Amino acid sequence: MNKRKKWGIIALVICVIGGIIMFSLNHQKEKTLEEKMRIEQDRMALFVVNRVKLKTQNPIETIEFIEFRKNETTGTWRITLVINGEATISLSEDAFGDVIRTSGYYLEDMSVDETDVPYTKTIDNIKIRYLGETKNDE
Repeated sequence: MNKRKKWGIIALVICVIGGIIMFSLNHQKEKTLEEKMRIEQDRMALFVVNRVKLKTQNPIETIEFIEFRKNETTGTWRITLVINGEATISLSEDAFGDVIRTSGYYLEDMSVDETDVPYTKTIDNIKIRYLGETKNDE
C-alpha cells in the first residue's frame, strides 16, 4: 500500500469519527433544550398558580401547555397555556430563567397579580399536561 492511500484512509477514518462526535454532541444539545423547556413549563405553571385569579373564582386544577416557541427576531420565548380547560393566557420571557411577563389574556377570564411578592403556593396538586404530551401520557 503506498503512502498516498494510507493517508487517504487515515483522513477518511478521521472524518467518520469527527462526524460521529459532532452528531452525538448535537443530539445531547437537543435533549438539553427539551429538559430546559420542561423546567420553564414548571416555572410558568408556578407563576400561574401564584399570580392568576380566575373570574369564575374556581381554583386552578389543570394547566395545559399548547405553545412554546422562540421569536427569532426579538429572541423572546412565548408560552401559551390553558387553565382549567377554559381560560387561555400567553406568557413571555427574554431567556430561560428570566422574568416572566404576561403577553396576552382576556380580562373577562382572569386577573393577574404583577407584583413581585414571593410565591406561597406549589404546583404539587395541579394536573399539568406538558407540551408534546398526549392524553395517553398522563
